[in-house]
Amino acid sequence: MRFLLSIFLLSAATFAQAKPRLIVPIDLNAPDPVPVRITGLPPRAVVAVETFRRGYDGKDVYEASARFDTDARGQVDLGKVPPLEGSYTGINPLGIFWSGKARPAILSDVIAGRVEINARIDGKIVASAVAMSDPDPATFTMRRDTPFPGAVWAVPKTKGPHPIVIVLGGSEGGSSVAREMAPIFAARGYATLGLPYYDPGYDPNDRVPGLPKNFIEIPVDRLAEVKRWLGGQRDADAKRIGIWGASKGAEFALIAASRYNWIKAVVAVVPTDLVWEGWGVSGPSRSSFSFGGTPLPFQPYAGMDAEFAKAAKGEAMDIGKVHREGRIKYPERIAAARIPIEQFRGRLLVIGGGQDAVWPSGEMAANIVKVRAAAGLATDAVIVADAGHSLGGPGTEPVAPFLANGGEAVAVAKGRAEGWRKTFRLFDRAFRR
Repeated sequence: MRFLLSIFLLSAATFAQAKPRLIVPIDLNAPDPVPVRITGLPPRAVVAVETFRRGYDGKDVYEASARFDTDARGQVDLGKVPPLEGSYTGINPLGIFWSGKARPAILSDVIAGRVEINARIDGKIVASAVAMSDPDPATFTMRRDTPFPGAVWAVPKTKGPHPIVIVLGGSEGGSSVAREMAPIFAARGYATLGLPYYDPGYDPNDRVPGLPKNFIEIPVDRLAEVKRWLGGQRDADAKRIGIWGASKGAEFALIAASRYNWIKAVVAVVPTDLVWEGWGVSGPSRSSFSFGGTPLPFQPYAGMDAEFAKAAKGEAMDIGKVHREGRIKYPERIAAARIPIEQFRGRLLVIGGGQDAVWPSGEMAANIVKVRAAAGLATDAVIVADAGHSLGGPGTEPVAPFLANGGEAVAVAKGRAEGWRKTFRLFDRAFRR
């Protein structure tokens, strides 16, 4: 009995001496980051968890917080329990990251590229940790001296040759998506070409001379030149090429995949099943894309002029309506405008949202799945009914800035997390030797 009592007292003393410890994901760009856990806390206590990160523009800091009950061992696992209250509700392993709200940044606030995490009891910080939101620059090299205007070439520092991912942004144009996404893919083992293809000049600090200023008849076959260049890169394997494209970049990617058999995998984020009308010049309607010098058949918009008139008066545009009504008003154009994606025999993932305010990506992603299924082809799909248009990227990013493009916060976060996880699963399987 005395021996058992001694063991109990020793265990109690050891527990009492345990220091609180925050266990956090090191890399927030990982396909499936571990949830936050805290150990060494008082049993049956209430602990507050908070995160801070700087926004992309540097003007804001995003803060999230939630309170949790600790268990009998003085632990809490955010992947297994809901908060008592906070910036999100329900069990959500990444909620403490994506639920952040913006406040003006102070010079001494959070350092860009990282997320600070604190645990507090009775207002006092008992444990702190840092997770990285930018890829580790020690894992890749990056350069801009390619033949392609504004392009970013990022290569892992591990021994190659590496499979290749071509990144295609959307109608925002410029090089922002190329610069953001290329390092993320490179840090995960892919030689990555972030490829701008259109520069409308929306951001005066991100101009790319040499690119079209209007989204008219963008040449998809410029990828043939890209393929030749990739074949000359020593650390890259031009026999294993995939494309990650978002929005109009997904349209670009799917057109290319239906025509080039050297493309082995495509991730189409908020995609379309049709080639759409372009914009930026006066006169008769013209296609968004061309191939071999010939404009591709396209689906016209309906009511775009009225929406631009709203914008001129400072009113909100409804671009989603323009796409939906275009299909209704011109049904005879759909067959010719359809992207023949059943001709693509590689691996395909589509990621769409049922509340997409830009275009009906959920419906169009479902159309792609049906067409390929009829041809006996499997398609991976993440289609979230309540998600919007901004579904490209990790599920750890604050979703508040994305909600203007449609969707509910929880659904957008879910679509991003699930889509991101399946993105790397698809590429890994497609490029496995």
